[in-house]
Amino acid sequence: MKSLFSSPFGYFTLFIFVVLSCAKEESTPGDWITQYNLDKSIVEVNTINVATGLETVFQSAITDSAEQAQLCQAFIEPIRFLNDESGYFFIESYAAWMVAHATNPAVVGTCRMDMQDVNGKYYVRDMVNSILYTGFGFVEYYFNNPANGLTERKIGYVKSIPAAQFFIGSGFYGDPPAVYYSSSQANMKIAEQATFAMAAGIGGAISDYFADSSQCVDFTRQMIDHVRFFDDQSGYFFIYDFNCNNVAHAIQKNLQGQNLYNYQDSKGNYVIRELLAVSQNQAGGGTYEYWWNNPVTGQEEPKLAFVIKIPGIDYFIGSGVYLE
Repeated sequence: MKSLFSSPFGYFTLFIFVVLSCAKEESTPGDWITQYNLDKSIVEVNTINVATGLETVFQSAITDSAEQAQLCQAFIEPIRFLNDESGYFFIESYAAWMVAHATNPAVVGTCRMDMQDVNGKYYVRDMVNSILYTGFGFVEYYFNNPANGLTERKIGYVKSIPAAQFFIGSGFYGDPPAVYYSSSQANMKIAEQATFAMAAGIGGAISDYFADSSQCVDFTRQMIDHVRFFDDQSGYFFIYDFNCNNVAHAIQKNLQGQNLYNYQDSKGNYVIRELLAVSQNQAGGGTYEYWWNNPVTGQEEPKLAFVIKIPGIDYFIGSGVYLE
């Protein structure tokens, strides 16, 4: 019998097989980031950011436990994140007493240590153990998804707030769709979700807790002061008022109190007035590209920022990714 590959048709068949195989391999995501891992990163970054901010506030300004609990509720109550807005926060004491809850404030003041999910897992004990022994960690359990009312698998993340002996938690539900992102796309999604969450939280705190403008300024500066994210720690927040005065800047403290309406980057872009326009004209926030100093490299680099108005006050907050 003649081999298939001894004829021109056989060689053509082999060629097609190899081409199709290579095309299939190239179309399969390699180093790309799945929706699952992106959601996991968003939950982790948001939880750490809020924990870091509250830790700073509690160490420097609010030491009374009742006032700390009041601020926690005011801050987390309006925050929702992730594509379906199923992301929210809860805050408990190290002894598992509920301090604040965004979606179910009725549980505040109850002890959760013996809570079990539908499979009998003592998930709050797992959270407390993570906090007591490492200060943070992921915990998997089943819980009601507020986006659809169903009990689903939840990947939770908890982070300690040592100054108050509290911990904060959040998470995402189910199995996200098979969507893939490049690392730059994923980082931009993280920056957007982080900024969106911080804006809502600061707006809630200003509306329900802080009484005057000087308190608002001090709080915003404390809240973002030590927040850094991304692997290289190049993620940070900045806040301006609607007159382009810098209210708070996590990296460049020398800008605080300055008016940057006429500031131009090296390419001639009026950066702050353009960011202001985006925050005023796009209700859900938007992006703007400009050149700014990268605190990691010390060089001016192109930056894509996401900005959004802080609810209840004429401030906007932003963050972003450096593109080089």
